[in-house]
Amino acid sequence: KEHAFLSRVLSAVLDPPTPDLASLASELTAEGQECRLCTEIVERVLMAKLSKRPLLADRLKYLKDCWRGCDDARRDGRLPAPVLEQIPIVQQMLANYGALSATCVELFGLDSLPLDQAAVTLSGMAEKRELPIPFLVLLAESVEEEQIPQLFTHMLVSMCNRLRGRDLVDQKLEDLNWISAICATKGPLAKLLVNLPVFHPAPGAAAAMPAMLPRGQQPGEAFRLQTESLLGWVVAPTCIDSHLYGEKSARQMHFQGLARKTGPAVRSVQSLLRHTLGDVLGQAGGIINPLLRTSGSTREAVLGWMGAVITGSEARTKSANTLDEGGGPSHFVDSLENSPNPMHQNLDMRLGMQTMQARMMGFATPGFAVNTTWLLCQLVKPIKKEQLPSLDHFFIFQEAPVQAALLGGFAKEARFGDAEEVDKAKAFAETKGSLAEAPKFPTQVFWLALRALHVLLVPVLKEEICFAIAAGYFQQKDVAKMEAALGEHLLHETILESSEFVSDLAAVLNLSMAFCLAAAWPEKAAMIAQGKMEKTVLPTDVSPQWSVLPSCLLEDIIEVLEYYINIRPPGQTSELFLHLNAELLLLVVTFMLGSGNHVRNPNLRGKATTILMSLAKQPAYLHLLETSPVLTADIIPGCIRVFTAVEKTKQSYYDIRMQLKYQLRIPIMELFDRVLPLEGHKASLKAFARDRPEEFLKFLNQMMNDATMQLEEGLDTLQEIRRLVREGGDAALSRPSAEQLAQDEQTGDGSDIYRRSRADPKEHCKTYMKMGNRTIRTLWSISREAPTVIASKSNVLQQMMQNCLNPCLDRLVGPRCLELKMQKGQANDFDEYNFKPKELLQWICEMYVYMAQAEKEKVLKMITEDGRSYRPKTFSKAVTILGREQLISSQLLNDFKQFVQDLNDLAASQEAALASVTVPDEYLDPIMSEIMVDPVRLPTSNTIVDRKVIERHIMSNDDDPFNRMPLSVKDLEPQTELRAEIHAFCTKHGISLGGEE
Repeated sequence: KEHAFLSRVLSAVLDPPTPDLASLASELTAEGQECRLCTEIVERVLMAKLSKRPLLADRLKYLKDCWRGCDDARRDGRLPAPVLEQIPIVQQMLANYGALSATCVELFGLDSLPLDQAAVTLSGMAEKRELPIPFLVLLAESVEEEQIPQLFTHMLVSMCNRLRGRDLVDQKLEDLNWISAICATKGPLAKLLVNLPVFHPAPGAAAAMPAMLPRGQQPGEAFRLQTESLLGWVVAPTCIDSHLYGEKSARQMHFQGLARKTGPAVRSVQSLLRHTLGDVLGQAGGIINPLLRTSGSTREAVLGWMGAVITGSEARTKSANTLDEGGGPSHFVDSLENSPNPMHQNLDMRLGMQTMQARMMGFATPGFAVNTTWLLCQLVKPIKKEQLPSLDHFFIFQEAPVQAALLGGFAKEARFGDAEEVDKAKAFAETKGSLAEAPKFPTQVFWLALRALHVLLVPVLKEEICFAIAAGYFQQKDVAKMEAALGEHLLHETILESSEFVSDLAAVLNLSMAFCLAAAWPEKAAMIAQGKMEKTVLPTDVSPQWSVLPSCLLEDIIEVLEYYINIRPPGQTSELFLHLNAELLLLVVTFMLGSGNHVRNPNLRGKATTILMSLAKQPAYLHLLETSPVLTADIIPGCIRVFTAVEKTKQSYYDIRMQLKYQLRIPIMELFDRVLPLEGHKASLKAFARDRPEEFLKFLNQMMNDATMQLEEGLDTLQEIRRLVREGGDAALSRPSAEQLAQDEQTGDGSDIYRRSRADPKEHCKTYMKMGNRTIRTLWSISREAPTVIASKSNVLQQMMQNCLNPCLDRLVGPRCLELKMQKGQANDFDEYNFKPKELLQWICEMYVYMAQAEKEKVLKMITEDGRSYRPKTFSKAVTILGREQLISSQLLNDFKQFVQDLNDLAASQEAALASVTVPDEYLDPIMSEIMVDPVRLPTSNTIVDRKVIERHIMSNDDDPFNRMPLSVKDLEPQTELRAEIHAFCTKHGISLGGEE
């Protein structure tokens, strides 16, 4: 059996011998051996056979055929066990003689062969698939280690270069599978592969255009790695990079003439593309995963390549390098429609400019960026939640070249802590020995994934929102622009909304959220990994690990969540939220809301509120908001703190009158309306007002300011609309023509500088009325639940009466109310402008009742002191309307009637008392010209003012209004003697000062 097996696989016959074995047969006869083949004489057979083949290709072909013969015999399985046991031995001999055939040809009595020529021969045979991968690998293992690069580099480089130009249409699967098979062996060829220039090519001679880069900045290497490296060719195929692939792009092939395509046809194409993209990522994993497991050096090379792609793309995080130029979807749409540069009005030209920019500046194109992110998400996904405590927060301090390459620009990102806190944390890490430990693979790949979200994915998500909004905007205006934008949107959606991508992304987000919370509480990492928390998620103090984290980590989580909320039509929920850990997500968002000392970006915290409000519309998340003890205790305090934190935000780019804080506060108030009816949240509000009155009153102060400004703006705009229509009809509501513009409102070519911020008056009115309604309603809810807290501070109560409720009531039912009505004969259009006078009147009058129930004397006194808005007839008219329209319950109506009667009686008596006496000037507040109740001196200006007036000022501005020097409540100096004089004077003359604090 052994003789027959060897005779077949070696093509060897000794009796009678073939010509090439005649000498061997004679030798065996002379030695007294039988001319039968056995394992012991295989090497002599191979020497004889190979000596008759002067060409290396022929020698290797013979050895390869013998190898395959052995494989066939092993698979056949009919040979006896002793013979089967000899097969690996024979195959090793074949590999050994293959190595000798290439490196020591003199052994066979042939002319010497330079290694470079042998390398060319090997490469040619590999390209023709004449050498099995296992044979090649065993061949490499049989060569001296220092000869491996000389012998196999040409072959590997040649085979890798065959992948150049790989795309969705031509995936070059045969060549790709060959590379994958090499990597799967985890042998010497896989180790050699990662050390070749084709794996991580050095910079070429081409340099970036100087104008494209800031002085001293070098181009990134991401685009070069995308277009010139093995992994770049493997990962690159995508449906997104339309301009890069030209006629072979998915948009050119599948999404032309979209206006004529049906929904099912589009979804069918998307399904096909998703399947293909899944294959691409699977193919990439088939190369990368084995390399990560081959050795420490191959893992380092793969991670280093990924780190270099991310670092090389860091310029993409700058607004100048995104299609919207940092201006968001509105700016993107506006420039497509109105830009003076024709190239900016053509989306394909803009995509071409982006590709050119990527080439010049060296960052990855969007499709390649998404694929690289997806690949990293797949690598992170196997990390179990139980491994959370082992993920190193202090990895950010690693300075060794290998680790620093993985961190890239992340090491320079702003941190959650200030410089002093970061230095203390680093000292803590050094003391703990964390920096001396070699980072583990899960930590390395996880930090790479965090960087990929920030650098590679988020810019693409922002651009995709622009495509979606532009497609809708141009649907009825410009078919060509609509089709271009819609095509890009559908292609991005194909990847970003695919179930596989969303699932992998959710795994990274879950781990990222847990990682951030575990940085605040390392001792609770195991609990956090389960999405749990005890007592509260609003910490007073956090661990050193928290301060070292880049602050962009939470920003990126919010950006991703915002995209998956906003990209879907109202009422639809992205699949992403099915994969996210609901409780963990709510804990992170709540932590952001209420941790102003640790998350210092108010805009980010405002966005978190928007996320929370959107989540509250989903049953699973709403159930947790209603039942979780931690969330019940923390949501209301968190919302209040965010409301005050966003006070100082910039103006909107598109409406010079619109403060961004209003937009950020809307979801906070919506959330209040949703959770305040719940007993647990109601108790939380009362507890916060009781335990933290200063924070609560500051919150109320700002809410009342908002309500006043929003309603004033809305009502003033409605009044102006009425005037314009009376004088010029509906045409008067259009934007001003060029001739009507003032000189300082025009650019050099005569266009309107403020075109973006001149809103349609109707839309402007609707926006502000809607915000005003929302703010008044929330103020009404809080007044109903915590009136005593509001009434406890005279300055807040005064603002509520004199600056909020009184002016609003006067505009609704006072002398100017007729200016808001339609022209005679016109239909009621209040709903068109979001003007709800009945609801506003109801809320305002009920708030008077709630406040009077808490502190009637002070409320009455403060209203009567309001010389601008208080009119007895206005309040009496409000009583009449409430009763006629049945806007409030009978009990509240009776309470309000009595309140108005007492109010008007007090006003009459006060007027009579003041008419008969002259109040000394030193008793009057210099700001409000009212009798001071509690005079205090301001230390830096020596001015004496009423306490409630100055405290109200300090709530908004921490300075002395007379010299702008810093001032706080604790600096105020009571003037007890003057206070006694004022009170004695008022008592003597029958002047009411209202209740005491």
